[in-house]
Amino acid sequence: MERIDLKKIDFAGVEGKSYSREFMSRNGVIKLDETENLVKVAVADGTNKNVISFIEGYHIPKKVSFFSVSKADFASFIGETTTIEPMSEHKGVQEEKHALDTITHDAPIVNIINAICIDAIHMEASDIHIETQADFIQIRYRIDGVLQIVKKLEKSIASSISNRIKIMAGLNTMEQRLPQDGRMTVGVGEENIDLRVSVIPTTNGESIVMRIFNKSAKLLSLEELGFNKNDLQRIQNCGTQPYGLILLTGPTGSGKTTTLHALLATLAINELKIVTIEDPVEQLIPGINQVQINEDINLSFEGMLRRVLRQDPNVIMVGEIRDAVTAELALRSALTGHLILSTLHTNDSVSVIARLEDMGLEPYLIAAVLRCAVAQRLVRKVCPHCAKKAPIPQKIQTLMKKHKVEAKNTMLIATGCETCGHTGYHGRTVIGETLVIDQTIEEMIIRQKSSAEISKYAETAGMNSLASDALRKLADSITTLSEIEREVIL
Repeated sequence: MERIDLKKIDFAGVEGKSYSREFMSRNGVIKLDETENLVKVAVADGTNKNVISFIEGYHIPKKVSFFSVSKADFASFIGETTTIEPMSEHKGVQEEKHALDTITHDAPIVNIINAICIDAIHMEASDIHIETQADFIQIRYRIDGVLQIVKKLEKSIASSISNRIKIMAGLNTMEQRLPQDGRMTVGVGEENIDLRVSVIPTTNGESIVMRIFNKSAKLLSLEELGFNKNDLQRIQNCGTQPYGLILLTGPTGSGKTTTLHALLATLAINELKIVTIEDPVEQLIPGINQVQINEDINLSFEGMLRRVLRQDPNVIMVGEIRDAVTAELALRSALTGHLILSTLHTNDSVSVIARLEDMGLEPYLIAAVLRCAVAQRLVRKVCPHCAKKAPIPQKIQTLMKKHKVEAKNTMLIATGCETCGHTGYHGRTVIGETLVIDQTIEEMIIRQKSSAEISKYAETAGMNSLASDALRKLADSITTLSEIEREVIL
């Protein structure tokens, strides 16, 4: 038989003229073409001769011309031309979803909780706080990082509200003495939203906090986060490194994970194997493999990182470095050719070095893999519709000169209007500080120089401190003095 390459054949078989897929797969034959007088058939190596005889008899009076193909080519052809019907939703295992926009006429507590969640989602809150006080239940939303009281309810329904939320989150309704943590998925229209639930006992009853994770929310770009041009360029340059460690630092709720997601989105996702290990997965990024850890089954950051390293990754995002074991594994992974992105809790970018040393990591290892450390805070942006001008205090003008910020005579203060919900603010922006590790800083790390010495050198090398970035945003009328004083030590 003549040897052919299936990839070079213009396969002319159409439905009704080609063999059934079951027949082809079982017998190792493929009909290539059929005319009035001739049938061309490809036969995989090792095919039974009885099959060849059967095909010749099946096509009488037409002549059959056979061609041989390798088993590998045959298997490849079958695989590439196989189509699988998508499984209908009712066949798969679906996570229970609670529809918030369904009205239940005989369960007012259900309707109350649904309304609380819907309002919070529409107001773009990040957290819902349900707190039992001495005489009432207080409902607060965290909007733009600040808690706001939205309503008060009668204390008599506290246990009913608690039990309903516990049922939704899969918690024990009988347990009121110990803290509990759970999760639930809720639906508003076509939108699915995850809520992470925390319940703790207090002297007046229970405090319930539900953190909102809208995975379908728009993924912000690095440019939209509010970094100044200098820091933005530094972060983007570090993201193009083939290996190394990039750390984001700041308090809880300062937007570290959002920045890491934005940085991941700038990478060549189609060309790289990117895996994230998060707790929880806050936002889905197309083309990236995202893993949610689960301490209940001992699926930790450290344990998952060990297994992800066997997946031939280029880039790994570890949601948080919580202990020395995870820290050492992350650094050694960066040393062996991986780009590692993670978060750490320190007050500024330079303190990352001391924190890693406190975890027991050798200075030479830190110097070898650390590419940059970004410290950030989130401040609310002043509402442009109602902001008013006010003189800048002399003390702040002096600080501006010290940090080489162009001093101005006036700044904006928040007042409040219908547009911003009478808060005086709308949206948030980043106050950032980016430490890029150059050769001099590497040597300073190895020699275990103090954070103050490293910080002093870094600022001469072009690093903008948190204070200087905050003052620039005040001078540029982006935020207010009260906001930067709330987040940054000037």
